[in-house]
Amino acid sequence: MTRARRFWLVFAACNVIVALALVWTTRVVLDLERRESAARAETDHQQALRLAMWRMDTWLTLLLAREAARPGSDNDFVTLHFEMLQDGTLASPNAELLESYRNTLRPQAIHEAINAAGRQIDTGLGLPGESGQQLETQLDFDVRAACSVPRPDGSAAGHQTVVWLDPPGPGESPTLAFLASADEVLFRGFVLDWPELRSRLLLEIEDLFPAARLERSVVDPAADPFETQLANLPVALVAEAPPLAAANGLTPGRVALGIAWLAALITAIAVGITLRKSIDLSERRRRFVSAVTHELRTPLTTFQLYSEMLADGVVPTEQKRDEYLQTLKEESKRLSTMVANVLDHARLEERRGPRAFESITLEGLLSRLQPSLERRVESTPMTLIVESGGPAGASVVVDTEAVGQILGNLVDNAVKYANGTGPATIHLLARADNGSLVLTVRDHGPGISREQATTIFEPFERGGRDPSDPVPGVGLGLALARGLARDLGGELTLENPSAEGACFRLELPATP
Repeated sequence: MTRARRFWLVFAACNVIVALALVWTTRVVLDLERRESAARAETDHQQALRLAMWRMDTWLTLLLAREAARPGSDNDFVTLHFEMLQDGTLASPNAELLESYRNTLRPQAIHEAINAAGRQIDTGLGLPGESGQQLETQLDFDVRAACSVPRPDGSAAGHQTVVWLDPPGPGESPTLAFLASADEVLFRGFVLDWPELRSRLLLEIEDLFPAARLERSVVDPAADPFETQLANLPVALVAEAPPLAAANGLTPGRVALGIAWLAALITAIAVGITLRKSIDLSERRRRFVSAVTHELRTPLTTFQLYSEMLADGVVPTEQKRDEYLQTLKEESKRLSTMVANVLDHARLEERRGPRAFESITLEGLLSRLQPSLERRVESTPMTLIVESGGPAGASVVVDTEAVGQILGNLVDNAVKYANGTGPATIHLLARADNGSLVLTVRDHGPGISREQATTIFEPFERGGRDPSDPVPGVGLGLALARGLARDLGGELTLENPSAEGACFRLELPATP
């Protein structure tokens, strides 16, 4: 496994760990939000229940107090006023209606209902407050009961209660009756019109619970008997809590999670880019060391061998001596060019050194650069053809030395890779076009594939060639040429890749 692959594996493992931690944190935060929303909804529901119970009990207190103080007054919610004597005899102003309630208003049924109501109160009062919610509910009921008219604790107003009286036969509806003990009679009370009363009570809480119901309460010691129990009536409120709505919008927890995810993503991207740049730099250094080592080995070996032979006087003829000296001259020139390219590339990356711009005509620029370019091909079978286009006498402002260095690298590449593969000509065309200086260098070699076209301008990239390739070079020529072109405000591109030969286009502004 390569070193770069190990780095990427470690980077991926760290990203997976961070992502898993964020996923776990996200689940915890969202679960806490759901629990908080549920607790808030439950608190709101309980407060709405208490408010509804207070509304109904307050209205019932006024109704029952008025009826208890002025028996027989007009009221839409009372159907019958009655008295029960010690011997069980019933009396009422409405004797006809009394007959329909005679089977229900029985002494035994009244005593059983009153005893059941007392047990319900005693059971509730005897329950300990196991939790804060239960204690608060019981205290709330006690306060409402203290303000109610039916007082089962035996106060000065007499023994009062509201009870359900079950009919003796099946199929009949129970009767809701208010009972109060008196001295001259056993009980005095009135029968409540439960359907009308229920509708009126639900109207009081319609804004809080539109779908609520009122049902006859049942004594259940296992449950909280006062949570929805009216203090004035043995009636319980049935109001379902609304379904918990999903949290919408940007909550603080979600905003924090979004920031955390965004920060993690940006950090991963930044670290990935840095890691890639570091690996690319390491690879470039490796390629540089490999290429330079290969490029230095041959000339240094030649220098050592030929200089020893010349120094030891083992060269037999003057002609051979001149040949060795010419070889040493060419190798020294080759080393000088390679070192100059490396230094220029380093200088270009650090953006050091001012540019010497000068105004010159297109013909003057070509006449100044042509001799140095022709010297680069004079020792090869290649021929350099220089042509000029555009209006005569067109003037441009450029750095002549930098332009010559760019064209020199392009010509050197053409000499290296197009020699012996086609027509032995290199075409240099220069023209002034719409305020720009355009120079193209074309050869008739094997060309450059589309796959290599995206990488040939990278430093130390030799178009997929191995360092042991016999064609000399360290892969800095095109990278240096493009860097110089961009430093001058222009661009160097490869035109029509994979076509016959390679054509490089250099476009520079006519004025810097």
